[in-house]
Amino acid sequence: MSWDVLMIRTRTNAEKSLDEIESENIIPLGQTEIAHEIQSISARLRCVYNCDDLSWQSLDSDSWSIEFCVGKDEETQSVMLLIRGGEEPREVFAALAADLNVRLIDGSTGEFICPGKTTSFERWRAYRDQIVNGG
Repeated sequence: MSWDVLMIRTRTNAEKSLDEIESENIIPLGQTEIAHEIQSISARLRCVYNCDDLSWQSLDSDSWSIEFCVGKDEETQSVMLLIRGGEEPREVFAALAADLNVRLIDGSTGEFICPGKTTSFERWRAYRDQIVNGG
């Protein structure tokens, strides 16, 4: 069970909602571009990465794990992040936004993830804990 976040980059990165994103405004993300960023984040945060398969990359710490569902094509319009664990990987979100000039969309709410703004992570974690603990 994962908390899902969509990563996307547009020419302006100024859309107020997902519905406002026009396909012609999307700047594709490259498989190797994402791999280089994951490796960089791994070095900064001292966590483990796996980019052996460029279509399905991962980044792991003691508190969270992220699978980057990039897809089989060299370039993609968006990447789904499957997040697991007990903590929201805010420092990873900040690095992705700064280094790749991307925006992240909370899959549960459809809203953009912004620094300092509450996401649905805690609600997802409570639901996950309830399911895992049989409640």
